[in-house]
Amino acid sequence: MSALARLFRRPALRFTVLLPVVRPPTLLPFAIESVLAQTVPEFELFVVCDGAPTETVSRVREYSRRDPRVYAFPFAKGERHGEAHRDMVLRQARGRSVAHISDDDIWFPNHLEEMGKLLAEVDFGNVPHIQVTTEGRVAALRRDLGDPTIRERMLREKFNAFGPTFAGYRLDAYRRLPEGWAPAPPDIPTDLHMWRKFLSRDDMTFATRIAITGLHFPTSRREDMTLEQRVAENGTWWERVQDPKQRDAIAQDALRDLVYRKRS
Repeated sequence: MSALARLFRRPALRFTVLLPVVRPPTLLPFAIESVLAQTVPEFELFVVCDGAPTETVSRVREYSRRDPRVYAFPFAKGERHGEAHRDMVLRQARGRSVAHISDDDIWFPNHLEEMGKLLAEVDFGNVPHIQVTTEGRVAALRRDLGDPTIRERMLREKFNAFGPTFAGYRLDAYRRLPEGWAPAPPDIPTDLHMWRKFLSRDDMTFATRIAITGLHFPTSRREDMTLEQRVAENGTWWERVQDPKQRDAIAQDALRDLVYRKRS
Protein backbone atom coordinates (compact mmCIF):
# COMPACT_ATOMS: atom_id res chain seq x y z
CA MET A 1 0.00 0.00 0.00
CA SER A 2 1.38 3.43 -0.94
CA ALA A 3 2.16 6.10 1.68
CA LEU A 4 -0.68 8.23 0.32
CA ALA A 5 -3.20 5.40 0.46
CA ARG A 6 -2.24 4.56 4.05
CA LEU A 7 -2.63 8.22 5.05
CA PHE A 8 -6.31 8.30 4.16
CA ARG A 9 -6.96 5.18 6.22
CA ARG A 10 -5.60 6.74 9.41
CA PRO A 11 -7.67 8.42 12.15
CA ALA A 12 -6.70 11.73 13.69
CA LEU A 13 -3.48 11.55 15.71
CA ARG A 14 -1.80 13.66 18.37
CA PHE A 15 1.27 14.50 16.29
CA THR A 16 2.66 14.66 12.82
CA VAL A 17 6.46 14.59 12.93
CA LEU A 18 8.41 16.06 10.00
CA LEU A 19 11.91 14.75 9.38
CA PRO A 20 13.53 16.30 6.28
CA VAL A 21 16.62 14.63 4.86
CA VAL A 22 18.83 15.33 1.87
CA ARG A 23 21.91 13.16 2.49
CA PRO A 24 22.79 9.47 2.82
CA PRO A 25 21.13 7.67 5.73
CA THR A 26 24.18 7.12 7.92
CA LEU A 27 22.96 9.29 10.82
CA LEU A 28 19.25 8.96 10.09
CA PRO A 29 18.55 5.82 12.19
CA PHE A 30 19.39 7.64 15.44
CA ALA A 31 16.75 10.28 14.70
CA ILE A 32 14.11 7.80 13.56
CA GLU A 33 14.67 5.45 16.50
CA SER A 34 14.36 8.38 18.90
CA VAL A 35 10.96 9.21 17.39
CA LEU A 36 9.77 5.60 17.58
CA ALA A 37 10.82 5.47 21.25
CA GLN A 38 8.43 8.25 22.30
CA THR A 39 6.19 7.78 25.33
CA VAL A 40 3.39 9.27 23.21
CA PRO A 41 2.74 6.66 20.49
CA GLU A 42 -0.07 8.44 18.62
CA PHE A 43 1.95 10.01 15.83
CA GLU A 44 2.83 9.72 12.16
CA LEU A 45 6.43 10.25 11.06
CA PHE A 46 6.79 11.90 7.65
CA VAL A 47 10.34 11.53 6.32
CA VAL A 48 10.63 14.14 3.60
CA CYS A 49 13.40 13.08 1.22
CA ASP A 50 14.49 16.27 -0.55
CA GLY A 51 16.45 14.75 -3.41
CA ALA A 52 17.98 12.28 -0.96
CA PRO A 53 19.83 9.33 -2.52
CA THR A 54 17.99 6.08 -3.20
CA GLU A 55 19.63 4.36 -0.24
CA THR A 56 18.03 6.93 2.07
CA VAL A 57 14.56 6.33 0.61
CA SER A 58 15.13 2.57 0.84
CA ARG A 59 16.17 2.84 4.48
CA VAL A 60 13.05 4.81 5.35
CA ARG A 61 10.88 2.28 3.56
CA GLU A 62 12.50 -0.47 5.63
CA TYR A 63 11.32 1.38 8.73
CA SER A 64 7.89 1.83 7.17
CA ARG A 65 7.55 -1.92 6.71
CA ARG A 66 8.45 -2.42 10.36
CA ASP A 67 6.25 0.37 11.72
CA PRO A 68 3.22 1.70 9.80
CA ARG A 69 3.56 5.09 11.51
CA VAL A 70 6.58 5.84 9.28
CA TYR A 71 6.02 7.29 5.81
CA ALA A 72 8.62 7.91 3.10
CA PHE A 73 8.04 10.91 0.83
CA PRO A 74 10.64 10.92 -1.98
CA PHE A 75 10.97 14.17 -3.93
CA ALA A 76 13.38 15.55 -6.48
CA LYS A 77 15.69 18.17 -4.95
CA GLY A 78 13.61 21.23 -4.22
CA GLU A 79 14.51 24.90 -4.11
CA ARG A 80 16.75 25.90 -1.21
CA HIS A 81 16.16 23.25 1.48
CA GLY A 82 13.04 21.75 -0.07
CA GLU A 83 10.74 23.75 2.18
CA ALA A 84 7.86 23.50 -0.30
CA HIS A 85 7.93 19.71 0.11
CA ARG A 86 7.22 20.13 3.82
CA ASP A 87 4.15 22.21 3.06
CA MET A 88 2.96 19.62 0.56
CA VAL A 89 3.11 16.73 3.02
CA LEU A 90 1.53 18.80 5.81
CA ARG A 91 -1.56 19.11 3.63
CA GLN A 92 -1.97 15.37 4.23
CA ALA A 93 -1.17 15.49 7.96
CA ARG A 94 -3.49 13.90 10.51
CA GLY A 95 -1.77 15.11 13.68
CA ARG A 96 -3.37 17.79 15.82
CA SER A 97 0.12 19.22 16.31
CA VAL A 98 3.34 19.23 14.32
CA ALA A 99 6.84 18.56 15.62
CA HIS A 100 10.14 18.51 13.75
CA ILE A 101 13.42 16.65 14.09
CA SER A 102 16.60 17.05 12.05
CA ASP A 103 18.06 13.88 10.57
CA ASP A 104 21.22 14.12 12.72
CA ASP A 105 19.56 15.00 16.05
CA ILE A 106 18.18 12.87 18.89
CA TRP A 107 15.02 13.22 20.97
CA PHE A 108 14.59 12.00 24.52
CA PRO A 109 11.57 9.67 24.93
CA ASN A 110 9.56 12.46 26.60
CA HIS A 111 9.80 14.97 23.76
CA LEU A 112 6.29 14.59 22.31
CA GLU A 113 4.83 14.30 25.80
CA GLU A 114 6.28 17.69 26.75
CA MET A 115 5.39 19.25 23.41
CA GLY A 116 1.84 18.04 23.89
CA LYS A 117 1.62 19.87 27.23
CA LEU A 118 2.99 23.02 25.62
CA LEU A 119 0.72 22.96 22.58
CA ALA A 120 -2.34 22.34 24.73
CA GLU A 121 -1.82 25.95 25.85
CA VAL A 122 -0.34 27.82 22.87
CA ASP A 123 -0.30 27.80 19.07
CA PHE A 124 3.47 27.81 18.58
CA GLY A 125 6.32 27.16 20.95
CA ASN A 126 9.49 25.36 21.85
CA VAL A 127 11.46 23.56 24.49
CA PRO A 128 15.04 24.75 25.15
CA HIS A 129 17.50 24.22 22.34
CA ILE A 130 20.22 21.96 23.74
CA GLN A 131 23.31 21.42 21.62
CA VAL A 132 26.31 19.17 22.07
CA THR A 133 29.70 20.80 21.61
CA THR A 134 32.53 19.01 19.84
CA GLU A 135 34.18 18.73 23.27
CA GLY A 136 31.21 16.71 24.51
CA ARG A 137 29.55 19.39 26.66
CA VAL A 138 25.83 20.18 26.56
CA ALA A 139 24.97 23.85 26.12
CA ALA A 140 21.55 25.48 26.34
CA LEU A 141 20.23 28.50 24.46
CA ARG A 142 18.57 30.76 27.06
CA ARG A 143 15.71 32.19 25.05
CA ASP A 144 12.08 32.38 26.18
CA LEU A 145 9.51 32.68 23.41
CA GLY A 146 7.09 34.10 25.97
CA ASP A 147 9.33 37.17 26.17
CA PRO A 148 8.16 39.85 23.67
CA THR A 149 11.74 41.13 23.29
CA ILE A 150 12.87 37.70 22.08
CA ARG A 151 10.01 37.53 19.58
CA GLU A 152 10.84 41.03 18.36
CA ARG A 153 14.49 40.10 17.85
CA MET A 154 13.48 37.03 15.87
CA LEU A 155 11.27 39.18 13.66
CA ARG A 156 13.77 41.99 13.10
CA GLU A 157 17.22 40.40 13.34
CA LYS A 158 18.91 37.30 12.00
CA PHE A 159 18.40 35.80 15.44
CA ASN A 160 17.01 32.31 15.94
CA ALA A 161 16.06 31.19 19.44
CA PHE A 162 15.78 27.48 18.56
CA GLY A 163 16.06 25.01 15.72
CA PRO A 164 13.35 22.74 14.30
CA THR A 165 14.18 19.80 16.59
CA PHE A 166 12.86 21.82 19.54
CA ALA A 167 9.85 23.53 17.94
CA GLY A 168 6.20 22.66 17.53
CA TYR A 169 2.89 24.16 16.48
CA ARG A 170 -0.75 23.30 16.19
CA LEU A 171 -1.74 22.11 12.74
CA ASP A 172 -4.81 24.35 12.71
CA ALA A 173 -2.56 27.36 13.45
CA TYR A 174 -0.29 26.38 10.56
CA ARG A 175 -3.25 26.10 8.22
CA ARG A 176 -4.41 29.61 9.17
CA LEU A 177 -1.18 31.10 7.81
CA PRO A 178 -1.38 32.73 4.35
CA GLU A 179 1.81 30.86 3.46
CA GLY A 180 3.36 27.84 5.15
CA TRP A 181 6.78 26.33 4.54
CA ALA A 182 8.30 27.93 1.44
CA PRO A 183 11.84 28.63 0.18
CA ALA A 184 13.53 31.18 2.41
CA PRO A 185 15.50 34.15 1.08
CA PRO A 186 19.20 33.27 0.66
CA ASP A 187 20.26 35.32 3.69
CA ILE A 188 17.65 33.99 6.13
CA PRO A 189 17.79 30.57 7.83
CA THR A 190 15.01 28.28 6.64
CA ASP A 191 13.53 27.70 10.08
CA LEU A 192 13.66 31.37 11.15
CA HIS A 193 11.83 32.31 7.96
CA MET A 194 9.06 29.90 8.95
CA TRP A 195 8.95 30.94 12.60
CA ARG A 196 8.46 34.58 11.60
CA LYS A 197 5.20 33.65 9.87
CA PHE A 198 3.81 32.59 13.24
CA LEU A 199 5.40 35.39 15.25
CA SER A 200 4.04 38.13 13.00
CA ARG A 201 0.46 37.14 13.84
CA ASP A 202 -1.53 38.93 16.54
CA ASP A 203 -4.04 36.09 16.74
CA MET A 204 -1.60 33.42 17.93
CA THR A 205 -0.06 32.54 21.28
CA PHE A 206 3.53 31.60 22.07
CA ALA A 207 5.55 30.06 24.91
CA THR A 208 8.63 28.08 25.86
CA ARG A 209 8.24 25.02 28.09
CA ILE A 210 11.25 24.30 30.27
CA ALA A 211 11.90 20.61 29.69
CA ILE A 212 15.05 18.94 28.39
CA THR A 213 13.92 16.67 25.59
CA GLY A 214 16.55 16.47 22.87
CA LEU A 215 20.06 17.05 21.58
CA HIS A 216 21.32 18.96 18.56
CA PHE A 217 24.68 18.25 16.93
CA PRO A 218 25.50 21.37 14.85
CA THR A 219 26.86 20.37 11.47
CA SER A 220 28.51 23.76 11.01
CA ARG A 221 30.81 22.98 13.92
CA ARG A 222 31.61 19.48 12.70
CA GLU A 223 32.97 20.23 9.26
CA ASP A 224 36.36 18.79 10.25
CA MET A 225 34.80 15.52 11.42
CA THR A 226 34.53 12.50 9.14
CA LEU A 227 31.18 10.80 8.71
CA GLU A 228 32.52 7.85 10.69
CA GLN A 229 33.40 10.17 13.56
CA ARG A 230 29.95 11.70 13.51
CA VAL A 231 28.31 8.27 13.56
CA ALA A 232 30.48 7.29 16.52
CA GLU A 233 29.57 10.51 18.32
CA ASN A 234 25.84 10.15 17.77
CA GLY A 235 26.05 6.48 18.71
CA THR A 236 27.69 7.29 22.03
CA TRP A 237 25.05 9.87 22.90
CA TRP A 238 22.26 7.57 21.71
CA GLU A 239 23.44 4.88 24.11
CA ARG A 240 23.51 7.42 26.93
CA VAL A 241 19.98 8.57 26.14
CA GLN A 242 18.72 4.97 26.39
CA ASP A 243 19.86 4.74 30.02
CA PRO A 244 17.43 6.62 32.33
CA LYS A 245 20.18 7.56 34.79
CA GLN A 246 22.48 8.87 32.10
CA ARG A 247 19.61 10.66 30.38
CA ASP A 248 18.78 12.37 33.66
CA ALA A 249 22.43 13.35 34.09
CA ILE A 250 22.43 14.94 30.63
CA ALA A 251 19.25 16.83 31.48
CA GLN A 252 20.75 18.05 34.76
CA ASP A 253 23.86 19.30 32.94
CA ALA A 254 21.65 21.13 30.45
CA LEU A 255 19.54 22.68 33.21
CA ARG A 256 22.63 23.85 35.08
CA ASP A 257 23.87 25.46 31.89
CA LEU A 258 20.46 27.03 31.34
CA VAL A 259 20.25 28.44 34.85
CA TYR A 260 23.80 29.33 35.81
CA ARG A 261 25.73 30.18 32.65
CA LYS A 262 26.09 33.87 31.92
CA ARG A 263 23.23 35.06 29.73
CA SER A 264 24.05 35.37 26.02
